[in-house]
Amino acid sequence: MTQTAQPGGVTRLLVVGAAAGMGRWLSDHLFAELPWQRVVLVDTAASTQLLESAATAYGATPVVIGTLDEVGAELAEPGFIACIAVPDGAALEVLGEVDELLPADAPVIMVGASFSWALGVLDAVPARTAVVLHPLMDTAARSLDGQTVCASEVRGGSTGWLAEAITSRGGIYTVLPAARHDRIMTYVLALTQQALLGFVTAIADSGLDLTDELWAARTPLFEALLGLAVSLLEENQELSLAHIQASVDGAVAATELTAAVASISAAAESRDGLVTRIAATRDRFSGALFDTVRNTAVATLTAGQSKRAALARVRRLGGLVGLHPTGRPDKLRVGRLVDLTPVHLVLEELLIGPSGSAVLLDGPGVRNAARLGRRGKPVRTRFGIGHVEVLADAELEVALDRWLGHVLRDIRFLVPESVAGDGVKSVVGEQRGIAKVVLISEAVRTGQRAVVIRTAIRADLDVDETIERLRRAVEVAYAWPHGVARPVRARGLALRYLGPPGTFSENAARQFAVGLTGSGGHDVRIEPVESFDAVLAATRDGGLGVLPITSSASGLVTRSTRALLDSDVAVVAGGVVDVAVRFDAYAAAPVVLAELRGAPVFSHPQALAQCTGFVRRWGLVPQPCPSTADALALLSAADGPAIALASSGAEADHPFVHVVEREIDDLSGSITRFVIVGQPGAFDDHRDGSDPTLRGIVLAPSVAAIAPLVGRGPGFDELLTDAAGHCLWVTSRPLTDLPDGVRDLGVVPWSPRTPVVRPTPG
Repeated sequence: MTQTAQPGGVTRLLVVGAAAGMGRWLSDHLFAELPWQRVVLVDTAASTQLLESAATAYGATPVVIGTLDEVGAELAEPGFIACIAVPDGAALEVLGEVDELLPADAPVIMVGASFSWALGVLDAVPARTAVVLHPLMDTAARSLDGQTVCASEVRGGSTGWLAEAITSRGGIYTVLPAARHDRIMTYVLALTQQALLGFVTAIADSGLDLTDELWAARTPLFEALLGLAVSLLEENQELSLAHIQASVDGAVAATELTAAVASISAAAESRDGLVTRIAATRDRFSGALFDTVRNTAVATLTAGQSKRAALARVRRLGGLVGLHPTGRPDKLRVGRLVDLTPVHLVLEELLIGPSGSAVLLDGPGVRNAARLGRRGKPVRTRFGIGHVEVLADAELEVALDRWLGHVLRDIRFLVPESVAGDGVKSVVGEQRGIAKVVLISEAVRTGQRAVVIRTAIRADLDVDETIERLRRAVEVAYAWPHGVARPVRARGLALRYLGPPGTFSENAARQFAVGLTGSGGHDVRIEPVESFDAVLAATRDGGLGVLPITSSASGLVTRSTRALLDSDVAVVAGGVVDVAVRFDAYAAAPVVLAELRGAPVFSHPQALAQCTGFVRRWGLVPQPCPSTADALALLSAADGPAIALASSGAEADHPFVHVVEREIDDLSGSITRFVIVGQPGAFDDHRDGSDPTLRGIVLAPSVAAIAPLVGRGPGFDELLTDAAGHCLWVTSRPLTDLPDGVRDLGVVPWSPRTPVVRPTPG
């Protein structure tokens, strides 16, 4: 906010007529942006609510509102300046009351369309510093930018601060002698009003039906002129029009307008005569002025058409529309258009409740209204098109943020260990429809961080979809590592995994492929195969395979371990990829879990092992299948009630399933580590031989098979087992004299914790 210094001693403001009209406009758009110690806003006794609204523009500045009688005691303090913007018939009386209440040195700003008349009123207080302001804009203008404010010559002390306050906010401040100003207003105001009143009177007296004939057949020019003319017919304009005609010489305007009409009528008796008359008038304009006025008119006509065009488009597309009554941006109406005529619209209002706690009775908003305890039904309301402003999409979004209530949810995010909880909170808080966010807890476990954020979700949004959107945003901002591996020799290769698509194995393959293609020159094809044996066999053509090897939740992955131990394909491991695992429970229809108690539950054996608590709690019958993707397929084909366990977010790719419970893992998040395997020679030697994460890995049918080799001298050893007794030995020791029946997978970059990551750019 620009801080414009008022003249010495002026620290308090009085605005009389602050509830509406130009007094309200100046209060909102000029005075509210200046530094005051105290502000007093005055209007009639019936305007209390409007004054309360006007007071909010001053922020933390103390504001007193009321009638002059009610605030009189406040005005005795020194340092006041008064702005009087009241109907002309009340101006002299109001000025007399203000003069009695204010200190003798308080300056007065009088708002009026005629300087001579206003200065005549100010003659009643000859000792006061005074100036007349005539803002040349409509009160619908949203700011001072580009607007002109005419000022009389100041009587008494300087008011240069006022000119600076207006110009620093984009306005144009013009000082005119009273006689010159009023002479200009004879044409700008009086003659314009007479021309428009004459036009609308002729239309009204035409004998044609105003709605069904004239308005229905309107042109853009007719519409614009009639709109301007009709605005002069409003009841609150009558006294103001009469005052302007009397105070800026409306009689002269009438005489000159009559002469001009007669001249045009005479010229119109022949084509050449009218052409000559038009040319003579056009020649009075300079080229630059002619172009400026013409272009301004085109923009005005276009703007007049744009509101109805915007409404027609929204109705055709069936979208939501936001409206507020003209001049009342604090009132919001949101709904769907059910009827649109040239002059009216009918809105089915869906926004129910006060600002800050409202709900939208549409789509997900209906369910959220019940959650928030809001009751109500849509109502249909008819509005005149000219009495409402249509909000653009961005404006409607901002308005909904301000008006709608919010549904609170605690959401768990799984991120790499190096990502702080505040970083997750920051990403969540930037997303659409999210209000306050609070970090509830964070815990580090097995190389990842579980972060719980309490989130306020806007009441028109689908809560479950929004939670998934937030998780995707966090995943994009803080990407998991692509994996670490020894250099891969082949430039073009296939990367196989246990299919079908949509499994965690595919996620691991894609993570690793991104790392290969990003490191330079590798052309990678990702292909699903039908079994772990097929993954291993497919390495014979020079490709690579992706196999799950360990889970932070359930230990060694039995099926892939057994496949490696039993296979006769010579393979070595060259890298690892860690994948965050999160399971949800799905059903084929939107049901509650109580209806599925004792039902079969389909999933990969590893998934079933990681969700035993959920399975036991609901008495489900485990039905192992090759993959989580297969589990979802079986779910759709099941004869009766059934559940499938699959990765969170699977409903996006399988629209026939419905989430019945989220995050059903036994642990608060887990990581599955995958090994990248290939033929001996597929991986190059690691160029940094001192890398402390290089480890030898050996699979054995039991701990006993390798026990004599573990712990011999200084070094690192890690043993991982499964329920069948298989063992994975990770060691920094040289691998020599290995017994028969074990599988030496070679040396890989292996760490017991997830590597540190950084936020991805962009």
